[in-house]
Amino acid sequence: MKLRKRVLGLGLLGTALAASGMSQTSSTWGVGATAGFVNDVGNHHGFHLNRFKKSEVTGWLDYRLQEQTLLRLTYGSMRTAGSNAGATVIVPVDGAPGALTLPAYRERIEYGTIGASYLFVESFYTAGLFAGIGGYHVKPDSIGPEFLPFRDRDETVFGWHAGVDGELRLAHHLGLVARLTYHNFAAHPHRQFFNADAGLAGRF
Repeated sequence: MKLRKRVLGLGLLGTALAASGMSQTSSTWGVGATAGFVNDVGNHHGFHLNRFKKSEVTGWLDYRLQEQTLLRLTYGSMRTAGSNAGATVIVPVDGAPGALTLPAYRERIEYGTIGASYLFVESFYTAGLFAGIGGYHVKPDSIGPEFLPFRDRDETVFGWHAGVDGELRLAHHLGLVARLTYHNFAAHPHRQFFNADAGLAGRF
């Protein structure tokens, strides 16, 4: 929790400094922070608009490699339901099949990624396509010992992401960002998310 607050705070501080004009106008560096919604599209869930649930926060730092290319480091944190939360599983009871219903447990998924973004720059807004790789840590809530064999693992795994975003310029150094991101990572079970976020970005 403290780390998430620090990352979000640093992103907002950076946007405030950029907007104040205290830095140079070359816009080589960018910082930002977003908050938004998480949609679990893995485990045969499929994509449905009504499955977007809060919450996610992200903070990032990017560097302009070329006029239309950025290198971006991102930290993110999702709070979401476990992949099989509330599911009924078959377990042996006195030598015969029995049913066990898992509680509606939740989990924290924190990730750090590195990626590249290609920009399409217009006069007052910028669109981008981005992709990258990184590490994802899945930390499920504590539940009763009888459910542990069926709960998601507490683990750190490799994954990748891709998406689209847009930035509407509010001031010379400040923009409003909207971002759609698909995450795919090799947890147990395999996890996939489609997230929608909005926030502020500063350029300096």
